[in-house]
Amino acid sequence: MTRHVGAVIFEDSTRLYLIYDSTMDAAIRPLFPTEKMARDWHESGASEVNRQNEAGASEEAVTIITDVALEKEGRAGLAGSFASRASKKAMWLTGPRSFMEMVYENGATACRVY
Repeated sequence: MTRHVGAVIFEDSTRLYLIYDSTMDAAIRPLFPTEKMARDWHESGASEVNRQNEAGASEEAVTIITDVALEKEGRAGLAGSFASRASKKAMWLTGPRSFMEMVYENGATACRVY
């Protein structure tokens, strides 16, 4: 299974970090203040603690970058990005975990593939 540290970017430019599972092509919901904390959490084998109930009231629009290493190399387009929602307060991704979930949430006609 291939996992990368990804970033959640809020409209005010705040960045939090998450783990993106490229095998499942989906983000894992917990958010962390640093890349190292996200990586350490993943390597520890800790499980997700559901914070959805406390997160919903404080969610904001975000952009998810699926791999910050590629972004740092100037290849963010290869990493991929999509719109979602997250809560800074609860440190939790509340919206779509992948590009396809975003498409389904917005209706299949909201995104055309050419």
